[in-house]
Parts: sequence; structure tokens; C-alpha cells
Amino acid sequence: MNTIHYIDLCCGIGGFRIAIENFSQKNNIMFKCVLSVDTKEDAIRTYNINFNEKNEKKDIFKLTEIPQFDLLCAGFPCQSFSTAGKKKGFDDDRGGIIFKIIDICKNYNPNYIILENVSNLLKINDGKPFEEICNKFKNIGYNVSYKKLNSKDFGIPQNRERIFIVCCKEKYVCLDKIKLRESVLLKDIIEINKKYTDINLNFSNKIIELHNKTPIYGFKFQDKRGGSNNIHSWDIELNGSISSEEKNLMNQIMTERRKKHWAEKKNIDWMDGMPLTLEEIKTFFKNDNLKNMLDNLVTKNYLKMEKPKKLINNKRIYDEEGLIGYNICKGKLSFPISNILNPENISPTLTATDSDKLVVIIDNKYIRKLTDNEIKLINGFPIDYIIPDKVDKYDLFGNMVNPPIVEEILECIFIN
Repeated sequence: MNTIHYIDLCCGIGGFRIAIENFSQKNNIMFKCVLSVDTKEDAIRTYNINFNEKNEKKDIFKLTEIPQFDLLCAGFPCQSFSTAGKKKGFDDDRGGIIFKIIDICKNYNPNYIILENVSNLLKINDGKPFEEICNKFKNIGYNVSYKKLNSKDFGIPQNRERIFIVCCKEKYVCLDKIKLRESVLLKDIIEINKKYTDINLNFSNKIIELHNKTPIYGFKFQDKRGGSNNIHSWDIELNGSISSEEKNLMNQIMTERRKKHWAEKKNIDWMDGMPLTLEEIKTFFKNDNLKNMLDNLVTKNYLKMEKPKKLINNKRIYDEEGLIGYNICKGKLSFPISNILNPENISPTLTATDSDKLVVIIDNKYIRKLTDNEIKLINGFPIDYIIPDKVDKYDLFGNMVNPPIVEEILECIFIN
């Protein structure tokens, strides 16, 4: 087979390229990258260091001439389709990048295309945007296949579900034949010799004290959700001591504030949690000292006073005519940690927004964030991959493509 020239669009830190280079070495098929494009300064700098290139950040919409190529790879921006975002789809400029990719394929006619995005792309707007994408590729002569794949099935200790789309001129690529890899757990990649604490010591001490009473591996830390594996700030009295009755009150407010009938009463679009007035709280919590309890919880920053919000042009705006009520102060990103990883399990999906809040407990004594080596391995990157100084590594790895999955897709395309 002749050398396969490829372009790496929305290249990030090079997940596709690592996969291609690994696949090339294993199968003696030559590949050559002729163009790498990304708009993030940190991403392109990291890419250049690892692949010995001198790319400058580029906007895909400003590409004019492209060297001839056989394969296009793109982890096109997912924020427009992600459940963590506003789900604007094609109405967001980033979502529209897929149309630029289609235009490039129409003009340059590559034999192969591999695309990656969040699995929510299948569901948004009843699947119509995804159907449109597939149809556009079919209309320019491609056989289109797709499959939802999870990194945990490819030797990566992370629950990261993504949709992969493969387009081929010559044949239909059956992704149902993709090879899975042996499972890996966090305990297989955690550096147990890295013994230190790198989060707030007061917070850390409270968590360790709780952990040594009953292990809390796999627990989440957030105030706006419940569940048996969730820790709230009031559970550990982070902002000061409160009575058991006040903790009970916090738990009930946490649950009630999410019920849809309050939105109907307030004449606002339902949102996942809204402020409740004293009179509303009285309907589900009976205590003669209720007002004083609420005021104490506000003073200690467990609750805050605010008006409800209306949904206007997809944004939440305070309803100036609404009544002020009591609401939970902090969400999961308000604390030094969001999730205490369980070494006997795998990691939740790493995202750009909260990967820096995933922590491990070492020797029942130390709490720390993921090390550079752990971040690499938890994403399927090689241990010798270079993370340069002064980059937001959590953002970069929260947006990458897992190389082992792409390797197996290449196997389906070029070997099977």
C-alpha cells in the first residue's frame, strides 16, 4: 500500500495522530500527516512539542489550500452537542464546523474519514442533526458507518462514551467487528508512591476524617444532589457546625427545590433547582424555629437568598417580579473536589471543566489530584507523552480523542 497522507483537523493534543503512528508501526503501513489544525494555543503548542512540528493555531474556516490527502481525521468541537453544554447544535459556530469539514471532503475527495464527537450528538433534536450529517456525506459519495464506543472497553480506566463516524469511498466499514481490549482499573495506573496533599488542608482533613470512619471511595462532593454516595458541605460542617435538624432541613430543601410544581407556581420554566420562600418551605418542613434555622444556614453560607430565574433566549435571567427565596449556595465546581476516585473501579468521564477536581486518597492520609502520568494513562496516552509547563492540562485532556479506540477503528478500515 502506498503512503497514506492525512490531515488532522481540530487536532487538539494529537489523539488521532498517536493512534495512527501506533497503528502504522504495528502494521507496516506508512502514513504521513500533511496538515494539523487547531485554534487553541495550548493544544497546538503541546502538539508541536510531541510531534516535532511548528504549526501555528489556525481557524478551520480560514483554510484555503490544503495538500492532497487520503484520510481526514477530526474530533470536531463537541460543546454544541454535549449534555454539559447548551446543546445549540448547528446554531453554535462550533457546531457548524462539521459543514466546513464536509465541504473539504467534497472538494478534495479523500478515500477515508474518521470523525469523533459526544454520544449526545445521536439524541439532540431527536437525532435530526446527526441524520443530516450522515446524509450529507452519503450525498457526496461515501459509505457511512457509525458506532457509540466507550473508552473503558479499550483498556482505558475511564467511562468515556463517544460516537465515531467512519466514511469510506471504496467500501462499507463494519464497526461492529471492532476489537475490544482487556479492562484496566484505576488501581492499575494510580501512582501510590506519590504521597502528598494538594488541596485545601482544612477541607482535606474533614474528608479524611470521614473516610477513616467509613471508606468513601467513589463518593461525589456536591450540594445540589442527593444519593447514598454523595457528600454535602453540611455533612462535614465545612462552613461551621449546624444541628442535626438543620442538616435535615438542608436535605429536604435540596430535594424539594427540584420539583416541577414549584416552577408552575412561580410561572417560570422548570429548572433543576430553584429558590423556595419561607411559606413554601413551611409546606414540607414543620418546625416552630424554622425562620431562625434558615437565617442561620444563610449566615453560614449553606443557603443564599435569591429570586427565581426565567428562561429567556436560552439564558437564565433573574425574574425581578419573583419572590426572594432560599436556595442552595454551591454546586459541585464550588469545592476543591467533585469526585473521590475508587481504585477498584474506573474514572468518570474527564471533562475540561472538572477534571482538576477528581482526586485519589493515598494511604488513608493524603488527598491529591491526578498526576501527569495518571492523566495520560487514564486517557490512553503513552507515558512518554510530553505535557509542557504552563498549559491547562485538565482542559486539554478533557477534550482529547482516546488513541486506543482510533487504533482499532483503523484496524477495521485497513486490515479487516
